[in-house]
Amino acid sequence: MPRFNRRSRDGFTLIELLVVIAIIAILIGLLLPAVQKVREAAARAKCQNNLKQIALSAHNYESANGKFPYGRQHCTFVGPLVQLLPYMEQENIFRQIDPRVYNIHVPVGTAVCPPQGGYTTPAGGWIQYLFGQPGSAYAASRNRVKTFECPSDDPYAASVAAACRIGLNSTFSGPRPAGTILGSIGDRYTISSLTGAGGVPGATNYVAVAGTLGIYTQATTATQQFYASHEGIFNEEKQSSITGITDGTSNTLMFAEYLGGFTAPGARSDYLAWMGAGSFPTYWSMLNWQASPASTILVDSFFTLSSKHTGLINVAYADGAIRALRPYTTTPTTAAEITGRTNASWDALQILSGQSDGDVGRSGVIDN
Repeated sequence: MPRFNRRSRDGFTLIELLVVIAIIAILIGLLLPAVQKVREAAARAKCQNNLKQIALSAHNYESANGKFPYGRQHCTFVGPLVQLLPYMEQENIFRQIDPRVYNIHVPVGTAVCPPQGGYTTPAGGWIQYLFGQPGSAYAASRNRVKTFECPSDDPYAASVAAACRIGLNSTFSGPRPAGTILGSIGDRYTISSLTGAGGVPGATNYVAVAGTLGIYTQATTATQQFYASHEGIFNEEKQSSITGITDGTSNTLMFAEYLGGFTAPGARSDYLAWMGAGSFPTYWSMLNWQASPASTILVDSFFTLSSKHTGLINVAYADGAIRALRPYTTTPTTAAEITGRTNASWDALQILSGQSDGDVGRSGVIDN
């Protein structure tokens, strides 16, 4: 019988190889968006868990002290996150911080904060005191507290840090006299200057809610009365309690996500150190950091609640519940918008931020 020898093929032809590569590319193209969505879902869940831990620590503080932390020490500008450290398993950091930095020394409204046991408060607050002090709290402030950082954001990234300043004091939450709306931010330092001073302080993506404009002491017009009635849980050295939240803990915001200042969509100018993160107002609304049109970017965008999540901002309510709000509220342009309650999304945000305004929430207006 004749024998037929067949030559075996040792590999793919060029056409077959190109087909395989094309199929793999198509599969990667189909899978990559799904992987990205899974990653973002995981980051969002971690972010929500961070807010949950912060809210629970505030409740533990209130249970132990009868009051929530105050919104800001008015001499040093240190905020509530510092006071919550022992209640979130960060006492090792808390013990490194000089108590004179966060303890209350003099009544709110005192023009000059006097020396306390050798501690002289300069105009710049805690940061000028802490620079160059051996064993000072500045070293503690450089700790990164993961619970204060949203995993969707990285303010330490080289691409961000190169053009970014660090807000070390948020000085908004003091009383507002009649006719005053704008707050201010003190002590924003460049990355390079802080690196040369010993290191960059740890950042935060979460801030306590002060209400529409915090404490409004002189309310004569209808607009000012609106501001005064929508005071939040965390303000200056005024401490609230569970019983003081008469709107109900399930209807009142406690903490919210925050990125820092930005000058254009996706262009970050500032982020905030957790050491100096005082309570924040909701007057300047919530903006989508990536997608908001340039016309809505405010000079004071440092006060704008925002996040890196697509189409949502995570918030913590006073009952400990974590929910997502839509970041598409716009700041009023006239007093009539405020008093007439015609800016529905902005008004809904103010209703949620006030602890005893008596307003009925507009369900679904900003819920995600």
